[in-house]
Amino acid sequence: MKKSLFFILLNLVFALSGIGQEFLTGLGENPVIKQNLSSKEFKSFKVVHTAPIKLPFFDDFKQVGFYPDTTRWMDNNVFVNTDFPIFPPSWGAATFDAIDAKGNIYSEANPLQFLADVLTSKPIRLDTIFEPVKRAITPADSLYLSFYYQPQGRGNDPQSQDSLVLEFGHFTADSVFSFIDSIEVSVGIFIGPDDTIFPGDKLSSPCDENWWTRVSDTLYASDLIKLPCDSVFVPQTAWEWVWASEGMSLDTFRVRDDTAYFKQVLIPIKDERFFRNDFQFRFYNYASIASDNLQSWQSNCDYWNVDYIYLNHGRSMADTTYKDITFVERAPSFLTEFSAMPFSQYRNDPTNVMKGGFEMFISNLDKINQTAVYTYEVRNDAGNLVYDYTGGSWSLDIFSQNGFVTYQPFSYPEVKGIFPPYGDRDSAYFDITHYLEGDAVLGLADTLKMRQYFSNYYAYDDGTPEFGYGLTPAGAQLAYQFSLSKRDTLTAVNIFFNKTLTGANEQYFSLAVWKDLNGRPGDLIWKESPDKPLFGDDLYGFHTYYFDKCIKWDTSYFKQMLAEPLLKDSAPDILPLLGKFYIGWVQTTDHNLNVGFDASNNAGSHIFYNTTGNWESTSYKGSLMIRPVFGTPLPKNAASKSANVDLFRIFPNPAKDGIIEIKFLKYVGGLLEPQFADPNDEILSQTTMEIFNLLGQKVYSSPYQQQINLSYLNKGVYIVRIYNSTTGRSMTEKLLISR
Repeated sequence: MKKSLFFILLNLVFALSGIGQEFLTGLGENPVIKQNLSSKEFKSFKVVHTAPIKLPFFDDFKQVGFYPDTTRWMDNNVFVNTDFPIFPPSWGAATFDAIDAKGNIYSEANPLQFLADVLTSKPIRLDTIFEPVKRAITPADSLYLSFYYQPQGRGNDPQSQDSLVLEFGHFTADSVFSFIDSIEVSVGIFIGPDDTIFPGDKLSSPCDENWWTRVSDTLYASDLIKLPCDSVFVPQTAWEWVWASEGMSLDTFRVRDDTAYFKQVLIPIKDERFFRNDFQFRFYNYASIASDNLQSWQSNCDYWNVDYIYLNHGRSMADTTYKDITFVERAPSFLTEFSAMPFSQYRNDPTNVMKGGFEMFISNLDKINQTAVYTYEVRNDAGNLVYDYTGGSWSLDIFSQNGFVTYQPFSYPEVKGIFPPYGDRDSAYFDITHYLEGDAVLGLADTLKMRQYFSNYYAYDDGTPEFGYGLTPAGAQLAYQFSLSKRDTLTAVNIFFNKTLTGANEQYFSLAVWKDLNGRPGDLIWKESPDKPLFGDDLYGFHTYYFDKCIKWDTSYFKQMLAEPLLKDSAPDILPLLGKFYIGWVQTTDHNLNVGFDASNNAGSHIFYNTTGNWESTSYKGSLMIRPVFGTPLPKNAASKSANVDLFRIFPNPAKDGIIEIKFLKYVGGLLEPQFADPNDEILSQTTMEIFNLLGQKVYSSPYQQQINLSYLNKGVYIVRIYNSTTGRSMTEKLLISR
C-alpha cells in the first residue's frame, strides 16, 4: 500500500474513532550527520580536474567516519554506518534515504518521487592496466563491477515507485558550475584600527568587486571574515542508465530468488566507449515522502543499503566469492540489557548485569575454507589490559554454502570476567576489541571495536535512531521500565526527539514517573509541568530535562522513601527510587512527539503505553531513546562533569604576559547564561588545541592543557581553536596578547 493512502486512512481513523494508537515513523533528520557538520563550513567537495584512480576499485565501508572515503568518492550524501544494514557482507555499509548531506530531509521531498542521495565514484583509469606490464584495456580483459544491496534494512521500506539506480559515465568536453569559492581575510583591510562595520553593511570581495556579502554581525578591524572569491567549474559528466531495482520491503526482497539479506549484482563493462581515463559510476535513489495530514508524522523514509563494491579486470559472472574473512554485525555489549548504566549501580551488583556470553557473526567470503584465530581483549580507560579471550583456531566454512560460522568458541564466546568496579569512581569506560586473524600472506584479518560506558545514566538504546515513536490521542501515556539494585536519586532524564519536516511534533507533554505494579506501571509518583520537545546539540541530539517543576506527586510514597519529614503542600527537592520504576510522559495533544527509536537493541518488554485507560505492552521491537539520570542533585549553575560542552573562554583576555587559562562552559537547565563545566577525562583526551595568527599561520599546537604559556608570541590578535577528534566538533575564540 502506498504511504500516501496509508496515512490518509490513518487520519480518518483518528478523526472518526478517536482510538489510541502507537506508531513508528522515519526520521526528520540524521542527528549524527547534523552534529558532524555543526562546526564546519559546508560546501561541495567537487574539485576541478579530479585526478583519476587506478584499478582495482574496492570499498567495503569499514570506517569510523560517517561520510564515504574521499579517496574513492566525489560526494558525501550517503550515511556510512553499522546501524541500518542487517547482516551485510561485512560490517559497515552506505545507506541511501531521503536525507541530504547536511542531515535534513531534501527540500524537493514530495509524495510522488524525487531524486535523493547520490554516491559518485572518482574518475577511474579504465583505459590502462598498469601491472605486470602497462597496456591498454580491451573487452577481452573482462571488466566487471559488482556490489551487494538491500532495501529497507532496519529502517522504512522503499515503496514500489521508489528505486535504487546505477549509472555509468565519463567526462564530456564541457564544464558546469560547481560552487563559489571563498577567501578568509582580515576586516582590517577595509577599515582603520578604531573603526567598526555594522550589521547590514556590504563588503566587496578583494578578488572581484562584483562579489560581495552583507554583514550580519558587528565586525572590528581584528576580526576575520569569509568573502566570495571565484566561481568554480568542474568537468561535465555524461551518464547512462545501467541497472535499477524497484522498492520493496526486506521480507519481499528475501523471498524473491532466495532468502539472502543482501544480494550481489555483477555487471560486465564491454562497451569500449567506457574504456577511458575518466570513467565514473554512481548510485542514487528515488524516494517518496509520506503524504500525511498529521504533519508530526512526516519524516525520513525509503532506505537502501549498499556494500562491498568491487571493480576490476579478469573477472566473470562466476566471480562471486572473495578472499576475505570478516565480522558482519557491530560488536555487542557485554551487559545483559543496557548499552550504558550508572557506574554506582554497576558497582553494587556487577555480576548480575554481565552477560555470560554473546553472539558474534563471522563470515568467510572465500570459495574455500580458511583457517583463522578469534580473540578479544578488554582494556580500561587507562589503556591497561583487564582480561582477554581466545577461541583458538578453526577452519571457517564457506559463507555462500553454510552461512555464518557456527563454531561455538567463535560464534558464542563467553564473557571472561567483569569490568573492575574501581572503588568510588563516578564514571569509567572499557574498550573491547575483537580480532580475526587468518592467512597473513593473503592479508586475511579483521578488527572490530566498541566502547562500554559507565556514567550516571541508563540506556537501552545504542544512540542511533532508525525510527521515531509516537502515541495518539491527547492524554496518551508512555511508561519505560527500569530497575535499580540500590536506592538512588533520579535527577533528570535525557530524551532524543526527532525533528519533523515542519516541526509539528513540538507539542506540550508532561514528564512522569510511576511505581511498579506486578511488572506494569502502577500509581503515579511524580508529574512535571508541561514542556515541549527540545533538540540537543551534542552528538546524538539528547536534551536534558530536570525534575524541578512538579505539579503532581504522591505524598504517601515520599513519606515512605524520605527520612526527613515533608514540608506541607510542597514537593520534595529529590526523587528517590528503588527497584522497578517507570519513566515516561503524558501528552496533551493528538500529535506524535516522535521520540527516537533504536531498532537494533530490543527493549520492547520494558515499553508500555496507555491510550484507553489500560496499560499495554508495545508491539514494536526496539528501544526508546530515553535515558534516566541518577546521582546527587547539582545546582543548575554549578560546574559539572560533562561529556559535552558548548563553548570555552580564555582568561585573562587580553593577556599581558601571554599566560592563559582555558575554561569550558555549557548551557544547562534552560538558563540564558552558560555555566562553567568540567569535561570528563575521556573528552579531554580527545581534544587538541591550535592557535593561528591573522595570516592563518599555526603558531601553537598540542593536546589539551588547561594552562598555556604563550609569552613567546608577539602582541596582536590570535585565533584559538579547540578540536575534538572523535565528534569532529571545533570551537574558536579570539585572543588578544598585549604587552
